[in-house]
Amino acid sequence: MAINSRAKGKRAELMACQVLRDLFGWAARRSQQFSGWAKGGASPDIIVDQTPSLFWEIKFVERLSLPKAMGLAVRQAGRKTPVVMHRTSRSASGWLLTIRLTDLPLLVHAYETAQHVAVASSPLPSEDTDRCSGGKETAGAARRLPNR
Repeated sequence: MAINSRAKGKRAELMACQVLRDLFGWAARRSQQFSGWAKGGASPDIIVDQTPSLFWEIKFVERLSLPKAMGLAVRQAGRKTPVVMHRTSRSASGWLLTIRLTDLPLLVHAYETAQHVAVASSPLPSEDTDRCSGGKETAGAARRLPNR
C-alpha cells in the first residue's frame, strides 16, 4: 500500500471517529492494525467502546463497490455485526452507513445499549447547572438524538 493511501486511510478513520464522537458522544479510536490484519484475525478500522458488537469498516474513496466493501467487512467481522461507514471527498451527503438489512435489529440494539450506558454514566444536572445554562446544552455536551 502506498504511503499516500495509508495516510488517506488514517485521515478517514480519524474523521469517522470524530463524527461518531460529535454525533453520539461515543469513545471512538483507530484500532491497532498490522498491515490491515491484527494478531489472531481481522481488526476493525475503528473501535467504538460503546458498540463492542459492531465491526466498523471505514471507506473514503471516490468509487466504492458496496458489495465488495460489505463482503470484506462480513468476512473480517467474525461474530460481530459488519458496518461500512463511507463517504467521498466533497460529498454533499457526508458520511453514509451501510449494513445488511438482516442486521438492522442488531444495529438498533447496539445503539440503544450505547445510549443507555451513556445516560446511566452521565451525572444528572443539578438545578444550579440548569439555571446557569438556561436549559441549553453546554459546549462540551454530546448531542442526544431523540428515541424513535
